[in-house]
Amino acid sequence: MSKIQAIIQDESSILVFDVDGCLARMEYGEYNHFALDDDNWNALIQTGEAFYPDDQAIPMMQDYIKTRNINNIYACSKSYSPKEDEMKIRFLKSAYNIIDDHIYFVRENNEKLDVLVKIKELNKEIDDHHIAMIDDSTEVLNNIKENSSFTTIHISSFM
Repeated sequence: MSKIQAIIQDESSILVFDVDGCLARMEYGEYNHFALDDDNWNALIQTGEAFYPDDQAIPMMQDYIKTRNINNIYACSKSYSPKEDEMKIRFLKSAYNIIDDHIYFVRENNEKLDVLVKIKELNKEIDDHHIAMIDDSTEVLNNIKENSSFTTIHISSFM
């Protein structure tokens, strides 16, 4: 078993999940993934349409998280506005039962490392390698890998 798989299976590991592409499917088009640049995404969010209905949850990830100690599950997502934060909070609580104060938002991807540092401060007894960021962005994962000793896990390790 790889060390990454061991971290995934270890009940004491703290797992920090990205939302878009990890806990929420990126299926907003009829036959395509949803892809907009940052400005257009932010404008669309402001229309008030619900972009995070419960059916965007990934059943395999829901089943996995149900087997875990919810106190060791966090979410950290890039978000562009308080309105998007609210949508994601509702989604994460409803679809995954994630605790309110375990949900973090950043405005820039490189800030996800700062969130891991905050989580470490709250869990000083946990070894850095047992705090893992799960993301679909290699940019995010590479930044964390190059600037910390936290574990980085691409979402594909769950498949």
